[in-house]
Amino acid sequence: MRVLYEHLEPEFPVNWRYTRFRAPRLEAYWHFHPEYELTYILHGTGTRLAGNSVEEYRPGDLALFGPDLPHTYVTTPESEPIEAIVIHFARDFLGAEFFDSPVFGNVRRMLDDARRGIRFPDALPALEDLGRLTPPERTVELLRTLVMLSRTPYILLATGRSPSVLHQSTAVRIQAMMKAIHSGYTTRLSLEDIAAAAHMNASAASRLFARSTGFTVSHYVNLVRVNRACQLLRDTDRSVSTIAADSGFGNLSNFNRRFRELKKMSPREYRANFRVELETVPVTDLDALRRHRTHGTAAVRR
Repeated sequence: MRVLYEHLEPEFPVNWRYTRFRAPRLEAYWHFHPEYELTYILHGTGTRLAGNSVEEYRPGDLALFGPDLPHTYVTTPESEPIEAIVIHFARDFLGAEFFDSPVFGNVRRMLDDARRGIRFPDALPALEDLGRLTPPERTVELLRTLVMLSRTPYILLATGRSPSVLHQSTAVRIQAMMKAIHSGYTTRLSLEDIAAAAHMNASAASRLFARSTGFTVSHYVNLVRVNRACQLLRDTDRSVSTIAADSGFGNLSNFNRRFRELKKMSPREYRANFRVELETVPVTDLDALRRHRTHGTAAVRR
């Protein structure tokens, strides 16, 4: 199991790192680093965590994480292989005071906001082209992308103070509990099962998880299950009762109650709203609509 802190070496000679990777699946790896991270999902579905934010991700998901913000991505069981573009850069990758210029005021404010994590619901960056450019061209294109993103509406992910930095032994335990949740949330998962994955008793594991992530264990499990249910409501024609069971809820009434608490509407209303949107959007825009999600805090408009 890797530790929470991640050390990243910049790529010579551009002083930042571009990675395009493909993997069968991603397991919980709750980590942080002093660099900014811009992640663009090309293929795959699952759950994105940033601070105390837990949301779905789908193809087209674009998020920016600020320095020292704990984050991770976890794939759903039946997801196609994950493919993503990940860019790491320091705030001073173009010089210590580069973004202090009034010309880059929007970028500076966006980078400040990224300490809570940012999701860009409508941006379609040309990040796939970066891998084909020379180092100087790549750096210019990254700057252009940051300027473009700073001018588009975005949504802040984490609310309030993010979880504090953890030492290695705590990080290992949190990752073990997250792995147990994401691999077993569709079953009758108990607190004792989750605690056992971290070799702890239930009460100690519960306190550690809440202190480290900002969530109680039960609330986090419900978030993961409801996010899974949202995907099934959008992408399948299964009945609500079947989706409740497939998402790990033991009974329909509990599913409806938890869904409404988190999404402010019933499962049937969620499905109906999504289908109404599909019917009113031109065919050529359907993929973009499917990528767009309406959960999260209010958008910050530039």
